[in-house]
Amino acid sequence: PTLLFEKIGKRGNNGRRYYACSACRDRKDCSFFQWEDEKVSEATMLAREAEMQSKRPGFTEQEYYNRFLKFSSLPHNEKKFCENCQILLLPAEHSAHSAHRTTGVTAAQLRRPSTLLRPLENKKCNAQYLFTDRSAHFLLDTLAGLGYRKVLCLGTPRLQELIRLRNVEQKHEPMQSLLLDIDLR
Repeated sequence: PTLLFEKIGKRGNNGRRYYACSACRDRKDCSFFQWEDEKVSEATMLAREAEMQSKRPGFTEQEYYNRFLKFSSLPHNEKKFCENCQILLLPAEHSAHSAHRTTGVTAAQLRRPSTLLRPLENKKCNAQYLFTDRSAHFLLDTLAGLGYRKVLCLGTPRLQELIRLRNVEQKHEPMQSLLLDIDLR
């Protein structure tokens, strides 16, 4: 996804519009740049497609879901998380990650997976809000107190997790929520 920007000349005139990445504000992180009025060559299109393919996650959304279902059904002692790769490991993958730092995974961590993941560090590309429990509970209680029943969580996975957990407990009026986040994990 891109946004349309305008580059203004030094005297404030002769602006030229261009498209650049909507998530990253630094060209080192995402080199996409396209003048609005410039025709895109076939070679450029192929190069961009190849770059996008190289940055895709290792699994599709369905494959991640199937892996999660398999992982959830494992005995407690076989549930491992690779901290280096930031992925839940199935038993057949344990040996391939033996040189990595792995930890066991509890049922509580599976309900709140953001507690397993380390924060992404690039603030120009990854605006993440990994609230403390106290802050997330305050936000959730405030939203509920104001009567909100639909919540859009932008880069706030811990708030999303609490909303889902609260709905499962069925002690409060249910809330619908959607998490939008560019973190592939």
